[in-house]
Amino acid sequence: MATTLTQENKEYVPSAWETVACPFCDSSGTRPHEKFGPDHRYTYVQCTSCDLVYANPRPKYDEEFIRVAYAVYDVENHHFKNEGALSSSERETVENHKIALQQIELHLGRKGRVLDIGCASGLFVLAAKELGWSAEGIDVSKEMTDQVRQHYGIPTYCGQYSELDVTRDGKFDVIYSSHVIEHIPNPNEWVRKFRQDLGADGIICLNIPNQFSLDRRYKRFLKRMGVRKDDWALWRTPDHLYEPHLKPMTFLLKKHGFQVLESFTYPTHEQTEPGFVGQIMHRSLKWGAKLRIIAKPLD
Repeated sequence: MATTLTQENKEYVPSAWETVACPFCDSSGTRPHEKFGPDHRYTYVQCTSCDLVYANPRPKYDEEFIRVAYAVYDVENHHFKNEGALSSSERETVENHKIALQQIELHLGRKGRVLDIGCASGLFVLAAKELGWSAEGIDVSKEMTDQVRQHYGIPTYCGQYSELDVTRDGKFDVIYSSHVIEHIPNPNEWVRKFRQDLGADGIICLNIPNQFSLDRRYKRFLKRMGVRKDDWALWRTPDHLYEPHLKPMTFLLKKHGFQVLESFTYPTHEQTEPGFVGQIMHRSLKWGAKLRIIAKPLD
C-alpha cells in the first residue's frame, strides 16, 4: 500500500514514539524477536504470555500516522481506471476469492450475508455477489467504497469498523477480513464487535500474514547471521502493528468466546486440492506465506 510520501519519495520519520503493552493480552513481558525496516530501525518483540509478535516501541498511532499510512491508495494498481473492467490477473483474484467463499460455505452450510472489512477495490465482494451471496463492504478509503458501490452495485460503508453501525438491516452470516486486523490498534474491540455483528450461527474468516512461514523463518535467520537486510522503501510506515500468527490469534478468539473451526496456510495463489506435499506444508506444518482462520462464536 502506498503512503502520502510515496510520490515525493520522502523518508518516513515518526514525529513521536510510544511504548505499548501486548495488544492481545495486555502483558508487558517480552523477548526480542526481530529488527526490521530501513537499516532495521524498527523492533518486533514477542509477548512472553500469549506469544504475539508486535512492534514495540512503535510510531505513535495518532492522526498523523493514520493519515500518512492509510490516506492514499495507489489507484493506478486498481481496475477502476478501466471503468470496472477486470484484467486477467484481477479475474484470477476473483476466482481465488471464490475458493475462500466455498471453504466458508462448507462451515456455514449455506450462502448468506457477508461483510468484507477492508474491501479495498471490491474483488472479494464481487466474487461473493457472483456466487449468489448478499455482500457488503467496509473500507477507510471513500474513493474505494464509492467506486465499489458505483461499479458493482454493492453496498459499502466508509470508516473505521469499530465506529460503524453495520447491522441496521440485520446481522451477518459471515464476517470476512483479509490482511486488515494486523493494522488496527484495538483488536480486542474488533473481536467483541464481531460477536455483536454476527448472527446466531455466523462465522468469521480472517486472513493474516504468517510470521512463522518457512520463508520468513529463513529470512530472519539470514538477518541474524548478518548476511541480509530488509528491502524496505524509506517512505514505508511500519503499519503492521503486530503479527497475529496462529497461537496468539487462537488465544484472542477464545478469549472472546470464539472456537476455531479450521486453520491452514496458503501461498499467494489459492490451491483447491493441494497434493501430498501441500497438505503437509499448509495443513500440518502451516509453513505457507499466509494463514486463514475460520471460527464461530460459542453458545
